[in-house]
Amino acid sequence: MNAQETQTYNGPLQIGKYNGKATYSYKLVDNDTVLHGDFTVLRSNLQELLQKQDYSFQFKGAFVDGTANGPWKFQFGEFNSKSQSEVIDYQYRVLVSGIQKSASGKIQMGKPNGKWTILEEKIDDSEISSTLFKSIVSFDNGVPQQNFSINNENYTLVGRFLRDGLAHDEWSLFPTNGMDQSESWYFKDGILQSIRVDDDNDHKTIKAYKAYNGKTKVINLDAGYIKALEIQLSQVDVDILHHNSLPELLKQNAARYQEVDDILSDLGKSEFLPEFKVKVPYYPLDSLDGSKVDSIVAYYKKANALSESILHNSQLNILKLSDVNTAYQYNTVLHLKENFLKPIQEIVSYDSLGILEYTSRQQLINHVFPAGMPESKVDIKMQIDSVESSKSYSIPSSVLTNSTNSNIENIEAVAKMGYDGILAIANEVKETLAQEKRQNELASLEEEIIVQNDSLVTFIEAINDSIPLKYAKSLQQIKSSASTTLNDYSKVKSAKNRLTEARNTVRCIENLNALSITVSQMPQYKITIEESYTDRIWNPFMATLMDEDIKKKITAAYSKILEPYFLDEIAQHLSCDTVGALNDTINATHAKVLELKDKDTKKLERKLKKEKDPIAILELLNVQNTTKQ
Repeated sequence: MNAQETQTYNGPLQIGKYNGKATYSYKLVDNDTVLHGDFTVLRSNLQELLQKQDYSFQFKGAFVDGTANGPWKFQFGEFNSKSQSEVIDYQYRVLVSGIQKSASGKIQMGKPNGKWTILEEKIDDSEISSTLFKSIVSFDNGVPQQNFSINNENYTLVGRFLRDGLAHDEWSLFPTNGMDQSESWYFKDGILQSIRVDDDNDHKTIKAYKAYNGKTKVINLDAGYIKALEIQLSQVDVDILHHNSLPELLKQNAARYQEVDDILSDLGKSEFLPEFKVKVPYYPLDSLDGSKVDSIVAYYKKANALSESILHNSQLNILKLSDVNTAYQYNTVLHLKENFLKPIQEIVSYDSLGILEYTSRQQLINHVFPAGMPESKVDIKMQIDSVESSKSYSIPSSVLTNSTNSNIENIEAVAKMGYDGILAIANEVKETLAQEKRQNELASLEEEIIVQNDSLVTFIEAINDSIPLKYAKSLQQIKSSASTTLNDYSKVKSAKNRLTEARNTVRCIENLNALSITVSQMPQYKITIEESYTDRIWNPFMATLMDEDIKKKITAAYSKILEPYFLDEIAQHLSCDTVGALNDTINATHAKVLELKDKDTKKLERKLKKEKDPIAILELLNVQNTTKQ
């Protein structure tokens, strides 16, 4: 046997966002807790109330095998207290103020049954001062029946249902103060016939569903229904409806029933949401039309993402202020977004609400394209520094709207035209931004060229008189090479080649700067090597310490062959292609010679004894020489 005896629980319980103390009966079925019997959960905290604010709630009712059944009451409150109290029958009573919400009625196996009353009241010093919201609806096993009333602080709505829950007869909205407009919706067997709006000066009657094919579908009276209704109406009538509060009252009522349903669904099975039923004209989509709607949605999403990336690009927004072509590209996207994407966006929203089948295709087109289908060719206007101009634009698309097409095919064509047009502009914009990026990089590089050259000239002139003549001549050659490089760059006229040459010129002058520093250090390099290869040796004949040069073949190779070779390379073969490698070779050679001081170099010295070729010597020193290939 799965069912066990009914047990009782007393303790904490979390229901969604509500955390309180519960007492309920339950039984275990297949190791699951199934509510069965009376149920109560509540929360209130006097200490919090006295200190700041307290939220309280109490849910009380019963379950049968996990499904709510019988009388139920839900109370929600947010209160504060001014710490005022009074004594009644030897007990202290704390006065509270705030908002008290409640919902009460009977439930028949998860569904509302009989009269349900939902209230929201304002409480001042423990007394009801005003009713903010009140809903009274009668149900028969979840289906709304007979008359109902819903009111808030501003309006009261009354109406009635047929036994099957369909809206019927007059639904009337009355202003509480008697000064705002009143409104009546007339239903016949669930189908809205007309809407009458009255104010102190005039009245307006809006005819609903002027023409339909006689086929209908029963749906809920919700936000989707209101949207589907607007498609049938003129813009003037839609504007009138936007000032009404009848749908807003229904929305408020649905939100309160949803709150109760969330609680019951968290505890067990529930079908508590009331379904106010209406009928709408029905124009079903076949499989082919359905696939075209999917295509429309896909085109819109891709086109909208591209348009947003273009219109919100900060670089483009700056460029369009001074560049006519960028302004043309930007304004073309604005035109396509307004005339192609905006109407298609409505179609996409209707599809997401599932209401495309509740209007004829022609009514749909009349609603989203009131001025007719957009043209594929248009003049785009620009304004730069108060000077206006225009340029023609034709959408490069393989499809066009056509009178021989079905309405859905024409809508799909508009969606694709919008996408094709924005995609083409996006590709142009990509090149515009790339060109702007190249121009900005070029300006930055040219500025860097001047900075590097000025630095080189300043450095060489500063040390020219304080360095031995042979090194000074090399520095002047480096300076001359930089000047030649600048002159060559100035002759580059091709915009395509100029950026590449600017990068090469910056790199070249940076390397010339580095080489000039190395040349200025070469005298000290020579001294450092000489000092490193000089040892203090005891001379027994003189009875004193004397300096003696060691490993003379290595030092001679550096001072008599390699250093002159380096200076000659600067004088005879210096170019942008060789300067970096030459600088690296000079510094690597100096480091290598110092490193050999403490190593066994007898074999190397024997090889250096007769070697006069600088390239061969560099190879013997194991220094990679890239100045000669």
